[in-house]
Parts: sequence; C-alpha cells; structure tokens
Amino acid sequence: MAIAGNKDPIGVLSQVKGTIEYTKDGKNWKKVRRTKFLFDGYQVKSGPDSTAKITVKETGENFELHPNSVIDINSDKLAAKEGSITAAAASGALMTGLMKKFTKSQSYTTVRRSHKKKDIKMDAVRELTLSDSYPYMAWNNLGSEYTYQLTVGDKTYAVPATGDLIVRARVEPFQGSQVFKISALKDGNAVVTLEPYKSRGKLNDHVVTWLSGTNKMEMEKTIKDIQEAYGENSFMMGSYFEKQDMWVASMEQYQQYLKENPDEIEMTPYLFRVYKKLKLDDVYNKELEAWKQAMIE
Repeated sequence: MAIAGNKDPIGVLSQVKGTIEYTKDGKNWKKVRRTKFLFDGYQVKSGPDSTAKITVKETGENFELHPNSVIDINSDKLAAKEGSITAAAASGALMTGLMKKFTKSQSYTTVRRSHKKKDIKMDAVRELTLSDSYPYMAWNNLGSEYTYQLTVGDKTYAVPATGDLIVRARVEPFQGSQVFKISALKDGNAVVTLEPYKSRGKLNDHVVTWLSGTNKMEMEKTIKDIQEAYGENSFMMGSYFEKQDMWVASMEQYQQYLKENPDEIEMTPYLFRVYKKLKLDDVYNKELEAWKQAMIE
C-alpha cells in the first residue's frame, strides 16, 4: 500500500528576493525564505518589489516571478492569476539533470509487511565515493553489542559499538578505488562479514573510490555553482552527490535540509531512496513509519 497524495515536485522556487509566500490549500500562506519545491496544486505569490525564479522540472524552463503576482502551480503549466511571470534563460544541462532526479519517489514509500530477522546479515552500499570534505562511510547497525572492523584496501579501522541505527566511520585518504570489507564483532570475534554481491550472475566486491585531482576540482566548482543558485544547504546538492555515487554525502545533505525545513515533508522520500542505496534498512523503516503518520496528519 502506498500513501495517497504522495507525488513528485513540479518545479523549484529559488533566488528569492523580498516577500514570497506559498500555499498548499489556497488558504494558509507561508513565507519562503530560500529554496522551495513546488507541487501540483500549490500557489505562489509575491509582494511589492519582490521577485523569484521558478524552474520547471520536466523541461528545465525558468520563469521570473514578478512583484504583486499570484501563480497557480499545475502539472501541465504555470498560470498567473494575478500579475505575471515571464520566461527566462533555460537552466544548463547540469541543473536540468539534477531536477530530473526528483521523480519516481512513490516506490520508496511502499508499505511492506515486516518479517522478523532470522539471521544477522551484513550489507552495505555497493559503490561509494568519498572526498576530503566527505570522508565518512556508513552502514546499518546490527546492534549495540557489536563493534566493527572496516578494511579499505590494506588499511583496517576499528569501529566502536554504538546505539545509533547508523554506524559511521571516517576513512583516511587513499588513491583511486579500493575494495572494502566490514565485519561485525562480538566479544572480539567476527560474527558476520560483508560478502561479495551477485549482479548478473557474477560476484562483485564492494568498492569505495576517493575523489581527487581533476574530478575533485570539477566537483568543487559544481558545488559552488549550485550554492550560488540554490543556497548553501539544498536538496539540489543532495541530488548532485547522488550522481557522483557520494551516497553518504547525499544522505547528510538531505537530512540537514529536512531538519532546517520541516515543512518540506513531501521531499522526504528522496532521502528514503538514499537510505535504500546505503542498505540502511532500520533507519529507513523507522523514518518511513514516522513519515506516513505525518502525511496522514
């Protein structure tokens, strides 16, 4: 069963200047301070001397919202009830690509019957990229009674026990790509170890890559461009990190954004998508239940 009303955004409101507000029901208006994702049925209005940009997800088209305007957000078009919006230069390929990542969230909110765990199993993301700014790996915690041993190439890390649902481990810089392995230990003895995964009939190792050189410089430039367009902490940043296989960085970006913008509850399924990629089943199931309740309320 899926939650009724779950949907993907039509576009995003950004570059807010002055007083910009939005409403979901046409009655209760809330102020937009930075970036705001817009869904079918929303309305946006601008005050005197107030402007903003609206980017349409499917086409990458940009529109300038002019002062003293009220705009209907519909799945097929943007319509001015009062005032006006005008076409602006289209977004570049990068921004259009990032916007298109915000689709098909429905599959990450499907309610499935839970099954009791019979055997503990170690699982982790299949491919992950780290960098100097984002050096953490993360995996599902099997229980507070376990410590862990993380091996990246020829480097081994002792990871202490934690009561958190997610285990995090900081990795030191290395060159290129390395195979990684994780073992859960109880009383100093390995209980379960991450096994190679099967894909298309072939067993594959889990691999982590360290971003450096030209790729690192390109990432830093792209991050700067995104921040200039959408702010320091945005879902667009999380989308970019997804494209780079920087799943932990994406998770942290989405988590921080949702914490700072609790009214953006409709965007939570994209965080669920990253949880599933990282094999973080426990936190996914817990937050999915909380999200379902919030959507009902």
